[in-house]
This record gives sequence, C-alpha cells and structure tokens, in this order.
Amino acid sequence: MIYGIINASFNVGVLFVGTVSFAGACTLLFAPPLTKHWSRRWLRVRLGTTSHKATAITSPPTSPTTTPPRTPLAITDFLDAIARDVRSGFSLASSFVQCSDQQSDDNHWSQPVAQQCLRGVVLADALVEPTWTPEIRFASRTLAVASAGGAGVAPALEHSASVLRERQALMLDRDVQAAQAQLSTKVLTWLPIAVFAWIAITDPIARVFLLSTPLGLCCVATGITLNVSGRKWMSHVVDNISV
Repeated sequence: MIYGIINASFNVGVLFVGTVSFAGACTLLFAPPLTKHWSRRWLRVRLGTTSHKATAITSPPTSPTTTPPRTPLAITDFLDAIARDVRSGFSLASSFVQCSDQQSDDNHWSQPVAQQCLRGVVLADALVEPTWTPEIRFASRTLAVASAGGAGVAPALEHSASVLRERQALMLDRDVQAAQAQLSTKVLTWLPIAVFAWIAITDPIARVFLLSTPLGLCCVATGITLNVSGRKWMSHVVDNISV
C-alpha cells in the first residue's frame, strides 16, 4: 500500500517535471523567433519613410525622358505635405489639389475630393465619404475643420499627422506584445495534447481508463472542449484589442 502511494507520487512528480520542462523548451524555442518577427515588422513600418527617402537620394538619376516612379504617400505624409504647402503661402484647397496630383495611384482617396474642389465645391463639403477607413476619416475631419481658416491650419495638420503616427506605433507595439500571448496560447493548446498522447502510450492502465471507460471518455471530451474554447477565446481577445 505504502509502496503504491510512493510509486504514484513519484509518477505524478515525473509527469509534472516533464510537463514543465516541455513547456519551457517550447517557450525557449518559439519566443525568440516570434519576438524577432514582430520587432522587424515594427521597425520596417516605423522606418519605412526614412528608407524611401534614402532610396530616393541614393538611386541613380533617371533619363530626362523617363518619368521616375512615384509611390503613393501615406496619410501622415499626405497631411505633412499639405501643411508644408500651406506654410509656403498656398490655400488649403489648392494645397490639397497639388498634393493629390502627386499621387501615382488613380484610385487614391484624395482624387475624387480634388476633382470636386476643381469644380468649385468647398473642401469641407467635398470631404464626405462613408466608406473611408478610420484613419482617412480622422484626416478628413481635420481638413474640414482647418478649411474654416485661421492661423493654425498647418499646426493642426501636423498635429493630426503625429497623432496618426503615434496610433500606428501603438498598434505595432500591441502586435509585438500580443506575440507573447499567441505563443502562450499555442503552448497551452498543444501541451495537453502531447501529455495525453504520452500518457496513453506509456501507461496501459491510464490508456484503458481514458479510452475504454465512460468516465475516461468524458474527461477526454471535456479536456478537448476546454482546450478549443480557451484557444478561440484567447485569439478573440488578442485580435480585438483596440488602440
């Protein structure tokens, strides 16, 4: 009797140590690649504007008869360009039209607004589009308010651009931090499956209990249900974090 209790306690201890060791090994294996991936993505986006400028400076000059390719400006760069034109003495509407003409994409969100401004429509009335993204709607509201005039048009546009950049940086930081939660979700999801397979292979008594008795099958079904539910819930929480 005592020998059986000691043996069972020893088996439980070995199982616990093996489980913890397996979880630690998975964390050490998968945490650095995921962190490295999200960190590189964060750096690529944050330094994207600088990389484009450096490429434009170091690229060889093109032929006079060849028009160099132009990449579409981001919303933040678009607002900064309008602010620079406003500081140079242009009106807000003319600055918007000039910056919109610099876009190489004919489907850019500013093209229809610029065409309406050329027809004589007020900029604030032209900036109405329900299908825009939240970032574009934020920029359009800033432009609509700034079109009322005043001395703070350029600072308002620059501040809106900085707010959008900060929001984008926070979203990327959220992705970096969520990588650890995603790793934990994967480890906690696959670890019980690995432990169940290990026990079913190495322990005949546990295999018979789990796969042949109603109580064992109930335990297996409950474990699978909780495993899948926890994975989906964690994915839902990570994916729906708003900045």
